Amino acid sequence: MAFLPRIKVFETEKQFCAIRRSLRVPSVAYCKETDETYFHHRRLGNVGDIVLYDKFLEEELVVYYTEYNATDFPLATFTPTGVIVIPQWYCGDNYARVMSLVNMSCSTPETGKASNNVTDLDGNGTYDIYLRWGGYETENWTYHDIPELVNFGEDGNRYQIYVDRDNEPTGESSNWGYLPSDSYHMSYKGSEEDISTDKGSHWYNGCSENMLPSPYTTRLERNPMYGRSADGGQNSPLSDFNGKQNTQYILSYETKQANWQTDDVIDNTYEGDNTGHFPAALCCARYHTDGTNPGDWYLPAMGELGCIMGRFAVIQAALKAVQTVSASLAVPLHEGIGYWSSSEGSSNYAYFVYTGIGCMGYSYKYDYIYVRAFRLLRI
Repeated sequence: MAFLPRIKVFETEKQFCAIRRSLRVPSVAYCKETDETYFHHRRLGNVGDIVLYDKFLEEELVVYYTEYNATDFPLATFTPTGVIVIPQWYCGDNYARVMSLVNMSCSTPETGKASNNVTDLDGNGTYDIYLRWGGYETENWTYHDIPELVNFGEDGNRYQIYVDRDNEPTGESSNWGYLPSDSYHMSYKGSEEDISTDKGSHWYNGCSENMLPSPYTTRLERNPMYGRSADGGQNSPLSDFNGKQNTQYILSYETKQANWQTDDVIDNTYEGDNTGHFPAALCCARYHTDGTNPGDWYLPAMGELGCIMGRFAVIQAALKAVQTVSASLAVPLHEGIGYWSSSEGSSNYAYFVYTGIGCMGYSYKYDYIYVRAFRLLRI
């Protein structure tokens, strides 16, 4: 895919050749000394590709995780900033979804934390990478929902939808069904592991005739059944791909930490009158990397977050590739923990993905759950 690049001018042939040798470097380079020009297109990203920020050219590029190494992409020039979870063509808005390389952290919201260790830093239960979605007022046990958010409701027992072998809804559903994955293969009927599952299948293979649809078809196209409710409507949290908008709604709502954008830490408690405090979204909004700014990242919606299970092994491999080069820049997803989404169920709870068995569920907003930020990327 061609794009309109910025031209980088080099005075000497030595400077120019140092860039030209790297075939993966995008953009146009021009050398004054030799009057020579070099052009290279940026390609579209795939699931599991690593997003790099070229500090020299001040542009982003994507590389296959199997090609990423410190020799071809030295950290002095190329900073890894994320992993593509959803390719650009998938959502229909021409934006890829990129997941952060690290966990969000209430103690270091600008940079997050490349650790899966939950630490109670001050001894009062406010864990630095175990974040609350929101809080409630302890005197009368009242919660705050976000009026602008789509509320999928407590009657939404249809959000795990099963289809037959012709990819048609069976009308069956489950509160705690399993998300399709290339890492966890649980069948609908007995939840037993099925190691013979076709990992490229567009439906969820198992022991029964009823199967949970995968986000991707065998050709890695979007499966239209993913995110649909049993009656064919869009009542499922898995149909929510509006994490950026959801987070903006949350941020526009009054928070009890008035100086959250400048304070050293994000308040992660709920005691007292903290019904209007939303640590998970606030930490995502504060987070930034080379080439990105605070506000570029957001708390992903359930449909976006659910896609991590569809290519879990590939995404993990990409995170481990970056971790191998620099342990301070990346940490793999925890394989037995929940991750908050920005999709709200009611004033009481919000939805999350549990990676341990690849399921989607919901929890009270004051519960501690991990957070990974997402952002939009157009190449």
